[in-house]
Amino acid sequence: MRICGTVGVLLLSMQAAAAQNSTLTGRVIDERNRPVPYASVGIKDSQQGTATNEVGEFSLRVASLPQQLEVLCIGYGATTLLVSSLAQPLTIRLPTSAVALPEVRVRNPEAEARELVQRASAKLLRHAAETFYGKAFYRQKTRNNGTYCEFFDAFYDVKFNNRQIEGWDLGESRYAVQPGGFTFTNFSALIRVVLPTFSRQPKREKLLVPLGPKALAQFDFTLKEIQTSQGRELAVIQFEPKPDVRQAAPSGLLYIDRQTAALFRREMTFSAGQLLSLNGVPDMQIEADEFRVVSDYLPLSDSLTRLASTRAQCHLVMRQASGKLDSTHVAANFFFYQYTPRLPGHAYADVPRKSKDLQQVMARPYNPAFWLDNAVLKDSPLDEKLIRDLEGQRVFRRM
Repeated sequence: MRICGTVGVLLLSMQAAAAQNSTLTGRVIDERNRPVPYASVGIKDSQQGTATNEVGEFSLRVASLPQQLEVLCIGYGATTLLVSSLAQPLTIRLPTSAVALPEVRVRNPEAEARELVQRASAKLLRHAAETFYGKAFYRQKTRNNGTYCEFFDAFYDVKFNNRQIEGWDLGESRYAVQPGGFTFTNFSALIRVVLPTFSRQPKREKLLVPLGPKALAQFDFTLKEIQTSQGRELAVIQFEPKPDVRQAAPSGLLYIDRQTAALFRREMTFSAGQLLSLNGVPDMQIEADEFRVVSDYLPLSDSLTRLASTRAQCHLVMRQASGKLDSTHVAANFFFYQYTPRLPGHAYADVPRKSKDLQQVMARPYNPAFWLDNAVLKDSPLDEKLIRDLEGQRVFRRM
């Protein structure tokens, strides 16, 4: 399965048509006509951009036409288009990246996988003291038994390093919520602090991660394939916790540059029963759960990368005291839309793990004008089912 992220390029353009503040819309699909979610789509050689949603759709405002666009996508090759009119939505088909099997390209695949993990861990540790800042957008959606019951958008000014988010200041926000059902009070903690990129002291972590000084002792690594795109070779390394590891640990994939050992993507799947607290839902027990978290990293100077986005999904099945099953699905998407220097007047406050996301959002004063013509929001379309579910319940109190 190929999930789009931040390597690989696609260009779009449009012929003539002078239009001011035009909006490009379209859909990104693969060679088998399947949607490509979370592809990074932006104006070439600029910082203006957006990402496709869960079904591969995107919307991007531009000052004029024609424009060259760029799509960065792990697992897919470069594609260019010239677009010059808004007559119809764009359909962009991405070719699969060239892939080589390890036994064809590498003399000792197991040794290379372990060496790359060791090099990537060492690089992250060497640059652990560096601090970055940026403006980010966070969206969280919750479905209970198939129907949306909670939704919120929030803008943050963020302080972070190559390990985790150190602090963020909440800016504008909006929400819609239907009381009832099971919801997470602090789901964003997964993105902020619970799942660091690497770990110095694994015993202190809620969940082990596959990068750090002790990663080779805690995980088995296998070189699955080598992807070639944009002149870069990415080693796709599968990881699994060793059989004797007793601490909660994920399985998944790492995408590491073979030459520089820079991390470009981390995919993790795990059962988080050990991480969940059911204090607010008495007489319930977990029947099944699965978490999936994908983080993408963009190139920086000196062959480094820094966090670009994190997407998290959780499917949770609970059994009530009556025996009835209750299904909850949470999807969260966090991405930087602009990197900045440290901004004056910002505390970049450390947010505790147990901080309640929705309570913070609901406590902020609502600024309707902010949401009327917000470029980031327009570039992040809501899916129609969410709007139908929550509008039908008339709970868009802050929309």
